[in-house]
Amino acid sequence: MAKKVLFVDDDSDFLESSQLMLMDCGYDVLTAPDGASAVDGHRRERPDITFLDIKMPGMDGYEAFERIRKEDPDARVVFTSSYALDGLRYKRARSMGLCALLNKPLSLKDLESAIGLHAR
Repeated sequence: MAKKVLFVDDDSDFLESSQLMLMDCGYDVLTAPDGASAVDGHRRERPDITFLDIKMPGMDGYEAFERIRKEDPDARVVFTSSYALDGLRYKRARSMGLCALLNKPLSLKDLESAIGLHAR
C-alpha cells in the first residue's frame, strides 16, 4: 500500500510540483496551502508523514506542528524551510518529536530519504 504523504506549503507552484514528483514515485499525496488546512488535513487523513513549511501566513509551521502533535502524538512531521530558523521554537519542536528539517530547494532524493527514515 502506498505511503500517504501530506505536503504543506503556501507557494502553490512549489506545492504542485512537489505533489506531482511524489505521485510519480507512487505515493498518495495530499496537499494543504496553510497551517490551518494542514491541521485539518492531518486530522482527517492521518498521513504516514507530513512535510510542513515553517514560514506561512496566518498559522505558521511551528503552531501547526504543535496542534498536530497534540491531536496525534505519533505524527511524523518534517519541517521544510528556506529561511533561518527561530532557534528556541525549533528546539521546542525537536523536543516534541519533530523528525527532521529539510532545507529548500528540496530534491526527490531528500524527500524519499525522509519518507524512508521517518514515515509510519
